[in-house]
Amino acid sequence: MKTTFSLLLVFLLSTLSSNGQRYLKQIFPTSTSSLNIQYGSNTNYKGNTEILELDFYEPSGDTLSKRPLIIYVHGGGFVDTNQSKSLLHIVAFADSMARRGYTVANVNYRLDTSISNRAVINAMHDAKAAVRFFRANAQQYKIDPDFIFIGGESAGAITSLTTTYINNLSEVSFPSTLPLSTDNSVEGSSGNPGFSSKIKATLCFCGGTKTIINEALFDTTAIDAGDSPILFVHGTNDQLIHVAQSLEIAKRVTNLGIPNLFYTLPGAGHCPWFFPLQNSWTYLDTLVNYTVPFLYACVQPNSITNNTSKGSRLKIYPNPCSDYVTLQIDELHSHTGELKILDIKGIIQEKKTVKIKNGKTIVQFSDFSDGLYYLVLVLEGREYRASLHILR
Repeated sequence: MKTTFSLLLVFLLSTLSSNGQRYLKQIFPTSTSSLNIQYGSNTNYKGNTEILELDFYEPSGDTLSKRPLIIYVHGGGFVDTNQSKSLLHIVAFADSMARRGYTVANVNYRLDTSISNRAVINAMHDAKAAVRFFRANAQQYKIDPDFIFIGGESAGAITSLTTTYINNLSEVSFPSTLPLSTDNSVEGSSGNPGFSSKIKATLCFCGGTKTIINEALFDTTAIDAGDSPILFVHGTNDQLIHVAQSLEIAKRVTNLGIPNLFYTLPGAGHCPWFFPLQNSWTYLDTLVNYTVPFLYACVQPNSITNNTSKGSRLKIYPNPCSDYVTLQIDELHSHTGELKILDIKGIIQEKKTVKIKNGKTIVQFSDFSDGLYYLVLVLEGREYRASLHILR
């Protein structure tokens, strides 16, 4: 299973923190869970008040007072009452990430009778309330409010997309599929008003713009330049949400210069990590292995996502590459510069002297192993940065 599409992921510039492998490896032997915590409430499609609950996971014995949070949203087409925050693979994902040093909240949200405008908006409002809940209670749960991520699978991925990228009233009416929501506000009224629902980065697992029978799920025009980074994981044989519908979102964020990574699972169907599907645990391991480096890049204090002022954009093509790449800067310089090539841990693998002519140079990477790298071009005292994915 290899990456087929890698786009502008922003990586760290520093070496590992004093916590060593925190966020990369399972440095805690166990996680601790607190179940069925009420984070809000709202009126469901039946007209009844529904209590909204989450399960919270954290590293056992962790002494940090501020930890990044992953909010995970289950799938089920917005209608399946058999799917919830307590599914085995979702619990396993939360445990795996918590033992790496994250906190994780698996959330339930209001379900409906069909994929519709009402179902999508209600789920978004509930998820935004969950984000606000942790900002309101950051000290109690030892959450760093600057590092709140959201992700999910299928309908949970759609909910994560809308929670992150819908920020204006003009975007809320999508999709227009009946029945329509009676609350077309951005934030909704599911709880914890007065706090931000802003997301640091998003995990989109088997989500897309529509189902294979053209049920509308998400409008890419809600995504604007400067919005949060996103990770995609999608099976190539998905018979519910085709991989092309996920790529449509990836193209949008790429055109806007938003850092993202796109991974495919060759031959896999919809959410293949769902237990007890065949090879579900293997797929879950793969899902975790794709998620870990993406989030690690986001939580590093010196990454470009957190400090964009230290350098300018370096354009790379083709990306992914297998051998030679062209590096391009906006200015038409013709000078000699130094190119530093770092791995995902921020360790310099090689330094090259490169000659820039009219803002471009060609560099060979045939001696490098497949993987993700970070490039820093130093030219006349100025730094140009970008990520590169080598894939053969």
